[in-house]
Amino acid sequence: MAHTVLVAGVGPRIGEATVRTFHAAGYDVGMFARSSDLIDDLAADLGDGALAVETDITDEDAVVAGVETVREALGPVGALVLNASGGGGRPFPDASVDRLRHLFDVRVAGSLACVQAVADDLRETEGTVVFSGTTFADGASPDQVEWGAVAPGARGLARTLASALESVQVTYVSIGSAVRPAADARSIPAESFAETYLDLVEREDAVTRELDLYRRE
Repeated sequence: MAHTVLVAGVGPRIGEATVRTFHAAGYDVGMFARSSDLIDDLAADLGDGALAVETDITDEDAVVAGVETVREALGPVGALVLNASGGGGRPFPDASVDRLRHLFDVRVAGSLACVQAVADDLRETEGTVVFSGTTFADGASPDQVEWGAVAPGARGLARTLASALESVQVTYVSIGSAVRPAADARSIPAESFAETYLDLVEREDAVTRELDLYRRE
């Protein structure tokens, strides 16, 4: 069972809600973000058991150092939530190679760097990795060209890691609706994702490899 959760990519929606949900459930939570503004305030608000570590997950050395900081302060990482997005994609006329490379570095290479840095902890704790994914991984996405190219790579990485990491649950969560801090007619509240992630981490007898999340109509 995980006692320390690392959330890589803490923003004001799913990331913050996930941190708050796990901390309220009694977990110690480490937070990675490229900017320290939000995570510093969040750590101060939550108090003991919440640690902010300014970390760019596209920098492997920074990831290793950040994980070591979390491990020294909070103990072995038993669950990893990969929530960094890197921004959105654009229609073909406006799509760019640079943006595609950036999204790949965040969503695929950065995710692998994070998993590699905590792999020994995850094996020791029989832990969980959760990818905040997208339904853009399922097919053509002409309005989100860069996402449409990179999302299947992140999903493929999740599937591959699920086979490669014995005793570790790796779950790709396909997000099919907009996410807001509070629900409106077209979105899912961020807290619903956080509660789903908590359920995945706390399961002992069942393993989920992929999960689709849509707003209930």
